[in-house]
Amino acid sequence: MLPFSLIELPRDSGTLPLSPYSVGRHIQFHHVRPAGFPVYQIFLIRTGTGLFRDLESGTEIILEPGMAFAFPPDRGHEYYPTSHEPWHVGFIGFQGSQAHGLLEALELLPSVPYRTDRFEQCWEEIGQIWHTVNSPAPNRQDEMWMQELSITLYRLLLMLRPAKSSEVSGNRLAFESVRNEALTTAVGLINEHYTEPLLISNLAAAVGYSVQHFQRLFVQEYGVTPHKYLQNLRLERALQLMTEDVEIPVQDIALQLGMETNYFIRVFRKNYGCTPGVMKIRLLQDEQMK
Repeated sequence: MLPFSLIELPRDSGTLPLSPYSVGRHIQFHHVRPAGFPVYQIFLIRTGTGLFRDLESGTEIILEPGMAFAFPPDRGHEYYPTSHEPWHVGFIGFQGSQAHGLLEALELLPSVPYRTDRFEQCWEEIGQIWHTVNSPAPNRQDEMWMQELSITLYRLLLMLRPAKSSEVSGNRLAFESVRNEALTTAVGLINEHYTEPLLISNLAAAVGYSVQHFQRLFVQEYGVTPHKYLQNLRLERALQLMTEDVEIPVQDIALQLGMETNYFIRVFRKNYGCTPGVMKIRLLQDEQMK
């Protein structure tokens, strides 16, 4: 077990393309971070299973052994174990001018869990970073020491990059055909049942995929998670209802969308920058000006 360690770096370390902020490998318990974590995070799951919840989108995913998962900073989340077996997790937090761009280029963001072929190497690399920052250093202000940490972190991110198959065969084309048909079916189900309490797990089961694999394919195809797609559809319908009848109560809109009123107001404000009530006033003013 390598306990959580914050990495003390000089003030000018922020000029590095990548710089580690925290690192560790230990048994994880329940953590809630309403305001998120101040830097990017990557988790590696060694044993056990746990649930990770994005508090902003409401998306829930199960993290299992062999999986890697990246998550952006300052975004509310919580996670906790769901198995009797200890949930052994390796993690590293990092920042830097190139952090976001590199994670996107390596397809580690948007946040979708996946199984990495080089899990053991990545696990050991996290351990190496931990030992480096917790062993006596001649001078932690030394530029070479900081650069070595940055290089090690970059190597870890490269190893974490999801593997790409070079096959261009009939089997690959057949797989893509099945995948596209499954995603089309899923989108059809969302469009047809968006006013009902839809669970992503039920959608995934309906098209024959695990939740994690379904979410990954959906993001690759549509650029958003299934939950975000559903949310956008509901919000578009909310605007349509307001346009058709500006006097319609907010509670009725939420009811027709299959959403709890307070949750609907919170999601609407985050997406449009104002409450549904304010939007109705704006729509009424626009109508009167015509």
